[in-house]
Amino acid sequence: LVLLAWLNSLLGYKQNKDLLDDTKDAAEGFDAEGRSFLYYHLIGRGSQVKIKAEDLERYDKNIYAHLASMNRGRSEPITLRYFQYLAVLYTEIVLDRYFNHRAQMLADLNAFVRERNAAKMPGEPSDEEFAESDLTKLAFWMATGSGKTLIFHLNYHQFLHYTREQPDNILLITPNEGLSEQIGR
Repeated sequence: LVLLAWLNSLLGYKQNKDLLDDTKDAAEGFDAEGRSFLYYHLIGRGSQVKIKAEDLERYDKNIYAHLASMNRGRSEPITLRYFQYLAVLYTEIVLDRYFNHRAQMLADLNAFVRERNAAKMPGEPSDEEFAESDLTKLAFWMATGSGKTLIFHLNYHQFLHYTREQPDNILLITPNEGLSEQIGR
């Protein structure tokens, strides 16, 4: 949950509820140039967003490309809902920083933890600082039927995009044969 709070802060939100309330009415999908409407919404927040505009644009382009790759194997193309897009965007941020700026990511996370701890009331439990080994863990806490399997499919493409060493193999278990076949494409 601390990682989520840090990611939310990068987009200029104090609470997850604020992020979701603010983005739920953004149009779904991408425009003719391949930019998501949620990208425009976030970039419109200006200096509240702590991610460089060019990085946010790159993440958005990556999401578009990964989604297009997935949709090539589907009769009905997938359009991400706002919360699905945010999950995939957060994965972009984490993977980019993990593979390209790991030491800075760890320092930024721990600075965030220290700030959070300093703002807590006396007696409130402190958050633990992150160790480098913690950076390999990413979890999604989403409702049943919210598209976690589709998100995971996109995460597969994202991981392969960012990793420097292609894995020998990946064991991926999906709920049905159709999804398993799509992964191989």
